[in-house]
Amino acid sequence: MTFRKCIYAALLLIWCTAASAAETGTIKVSDLRVRTGPGTEYRISASLPMGAKVNILSRQEGWLEIEHNDIRGFILQRDDFITIAHDRDDIARQPSRPLKNAPQNAETIKGKLRQAESELAATRRKEREVLEQFNAADQALSHTRRQVRTAKTGLTEVQEKIEEVNERSSALEKDILEGEKYAAKRLVALYKANWVGKIHLLATADSFFDFVSRKETLERILAQDETFLEELNRNKTALESLLTQLNTRKAEKRALELKLRERAAKLDAQQQKRKKLLKTIRGKKSLELAALKALREAALELDAAIVRIEPATPPIDAAVGSKRQNKPFKAHKGLLSWPVKGKIISFFGPHQNKKFAVTNFQSGINIQAERGEPIRSVSDGHVIFANWFKGFGNMMILDHGDHYYTVYAHLEEVFKVKGDRVDQGEVIATVGDSGSMKGPALHFEVRHHGKPIDPLKWIHKG
Repeated sequence: MTFRKCIYAALLLIWCTAASAAETGTIKVSDLRVRTGPGTEYRISASLPMGAKVNILSRQEGWLEIEHNDIRGFILQRDDFITIAHDRDDIARQPSRPLKNAPQNAETIKGKLRQAESELAATRRKEREVLEQFNAADQALSHTRRQVRTAKTGLTEVQEKIEEVNERSSALEKDILEGEKYAAKRLVALYKANWVGKIHLLATADSFFDFVSRKETLERILAQDETFLEELNRNKTALESLLTQLNTRKAEKRALELKLRERAAKLDAQQQKRKKLLKTIRGKKSLELAALKALREAALELDAAIVRIEPATPPIDAAVGSKRQNKPFKAHKGLLSWPVKGKIISFFGPHQNKKFAVTNFQSGINIQAERGEPIRSVSDGHVIFANWFKGFGNMMILDHGDHYYTVYAHLEEVFKVKGDRVDQGEVIATVGDSGSMKGPALHFEVRHHGKPIDPLKWIHKG
């Protein structure tokens, strides 16, 4: 039966019941308060004694509109306050008569049906809009967090380069200062030597050998001084270049600091928006139920996605010489390492939501952990998916061969891209809350031929 038919049947039943069956009640307590309206905010107009018989005129959200003698008002609809019974004898005594206004009443019911359907459709649209807004805010928040991390990394690198340039320029300044002092001493020495005179210095030689020796020594000294002065000039030129680099790096640092402040402000605004949307969803039953339904739909979409991306043939293992295991994945059942340190907050299999009495199937386990906690691959494999997935946030899927896969979701940072090889124990991501309404945690799955299997049967219990 369609939703439209269900509502139509319910409204018709209510109308027929109201038209043909009178209801009465017997008061079971003494001094039962009667109010002027259906709510405790309305004033008390009278009270009824125990055993009083009342006619029930209507029902309104847990309240009964009653009539007793000249008293008319509203009382709480509770089994320990009143016993309700249909007056079947009166109905039996009434002669049967045709429903004169049936066509008009049918049109009225149809009108109410159309209004109910319209209101329901509008409510569902609003619910979808809120959940779409949450998903968009969550995705934007993840993107901005990535931008902030990139800006911080860039700022750190620039600061390191500034420190490196400072060290090099300081060392050059020291060398230049010492060189200038040495050059000054050499100038004084040369001045004194010229005062004596080069010819006189050579003419005082005792022999021709002494003359040649003095000449060669003087030439070497002058050549060494010339080389030293050239090196001094090169150092000065290099220092000027370093100072230019330093100014460029400082300007780059100021630009990155400004960008980081802007992104941090944007991040804060997005976090507040996400927090507000999450509070709205958690504060309204219909939205929470819609969110649970969206999670079921996301799980089905993940099933379909894995079937689509599953390779027809296993990839050739090109990771020769790495730390890769020799045994197939299935040989490690019960021996896999934990993907992250934390506490399991939901288990594989049917999951009962006690608040709404709704059962969802959990295709993996959720491990609660600190944001930023490193996530490690449980086995060797290669990445076949590393991107955003609605309902799961940042997600990575690893192929371990023989149609075995592991799924890692709600990630903060993702360190691998599609096609990358990974080794057992290698850090592939960090814990986050992307796509999650329960805070930072890792959603972890093990699948075979796309079908989820209990991860705890594969992970080492130690």
